[in-house]
Amino acid sequence: MQKYLDSLNLKKIIFIGLFFRLLAIVFSKGYAFTDDHYEVVEMAQNLLDKIDSPFTKDFLVNGEAYLFSLIYPYIHYIIFGVCEWFGSYNPETKMFFARVFNGLFSLLSIYYGYKLTERLSNRTNDAKIVALLLATFWVFPFMSVRNLREFVCIPPLLMGCYFAVKKPLDQKSVLLAAWWFVISFVFRYQIIFVPFSVGLFWLLSKANWQKAILFGLAFIGFYFLTQGLFDYVYWGNPIASIKAYFTFNANSKNIEIYPNGPWHRYIGTIAGLLLAFPSLMFFVGYFKTFTQSPNRRMLFLASLFFFVFHSYYPNKQERFILPFVPFILILGVIGFRDIYEAFQDKKWFRKTTNFLVSWFIVLNTILLCVLSVTYTKRSRVESMNYFREKGDLKNFVIQNFQASQPVALFYLHKRLDYYEIDTPEKLADLPNELKTGKKIYPNYLIMVGNSDLEARLELMKKVFPKLKHETDIEPSFIDNIAYVLNPSHNHNETWFIYRIEK
Repeated sequence: MQKYLDSLNLKKIIFIGLFFRLLAIVFSKGYAFTDDHYEVVEMAQNLLDKIDSPFTKDFLVNGEAYLFSLIYPYIHYIIFGVCEWFGSYNPETKMFFARVFNGLFSLLSIYYGYKLTERLSNRTNDAKIVALLLATFWVFPFMSVRNLREFVCIPPLLMGCYFAVKKPLDQKSVLLAAWWFVISFVFRYQIIFVPFSVGLFWLLSKANWQKAILFGLAFIGFYFLTQGLFDYVYWGNPIASIKAYFTFNANSKNIEIYPNGPWHRYIGTIAGLLLAFPSLMFFVGYFKTFTQSPNRRMLFLASLFFFVFHSYYPNKQERFILPFVPFILILGVIGFRDIYEAFQDKKWFRKTTNFLVSWFIVLNTILLCVLSVTYTKRSRVESMNYFREKGDLKNFVIQNFQASQPVALFYLHKRLDYYEIDTPEKLADLPNELKTGKKIYPNYLIMVGNSDLEARLELMKKVFPKLKHETDIEPSFIDNIAYVLNPSHNHNETWFIYRIEK
């Protein structure tokens, strides 16, 4: 292990990270969560097409402002616009270049993770280990090519931390830290707990309280030059989206529709991401840094504040905790390496550490190789690709009694007011809905999932007597694994397509 680390430098590690991100760019199509497609990709295309209502209605608070920053969707608006300017309207081409942008941007987290660790540790190998983790941690290449605010905020977040721990701390570093924290905040509002904690830490320090004031003023000023200016031009209020965000999340009814969980849910999430047993090393090392240098303690408290808030907040979507992961990797490595140096003469400690490290390397490598080429939500995407390439779709009915499955119309490259049948009541009302003529009469039926497929199909034949089976769109390997591991939350994603004949 030591010889391997000695052979590495930052440039080589970045190339390793680039290799796995290129794999993900080419092979990891689809999307991971609802928001990384509908809240970014669909909206960007809506803005490009200049439709009257480009925003998700539920997120347009009081009809006054959208509750998320529009800057990140507008980055995709530019990417898609450039594609169309060059004559490429194919959704797959647009998403390829979106993955290129996001994947290459994520390389900054490797560079600044290395540089940040260098400033926090007196061991060069600590920085190499951290950079290697940021390059090859099993979920990172996959997440780096998604359109996720929770992940795209990480590079500027680490950049802000890098400038914040400079010794001696000067005004230029304070201003640069404020700038990059603002950029991270624009991508993901919840990271405000990190710069807030950094500023408070400086304010309570005799040596840096004046810099804390400069930092606070700079943060506010940079906000108004970025998000504030954007909101003012778009909504007529420089804090419109932030106000909308807090208004939406202050309403308990809005939170109830999302996955909720106990305060300790994210402890298990982080332990799972760190592959169970090896998480002990990272947790112990992470908490060890609280007792060490002021800069280590500052980042420990800042990241812990972020973690505690999300643990307290009832909405427990797994992706929310992603910005915390680099902190437990960086501080966990630094702190545990200090512990290892103190106890390496004990045989039991060396053996335990070797076991945990070996476990992590083997399992991480397997998951990295699988996930980096994983096509998630494949059936949702490929079904729309199928219709787009066929070119004869007028409208469709989608039927699924287990759960309402969002349809990725972006890949259809066509806007449709389709028929969604997710309850027996809607099925009973379908003949009347068809007679009204408010929607285009469908010529295709999509049956989602194989649960009671034949019985459900017989019910649909009462409405559409002549159904001809066209094709089955299978989910990806990972989609199937998710279904097998947790069938109560994840449903079978095979989409059965039938032609409706008159």
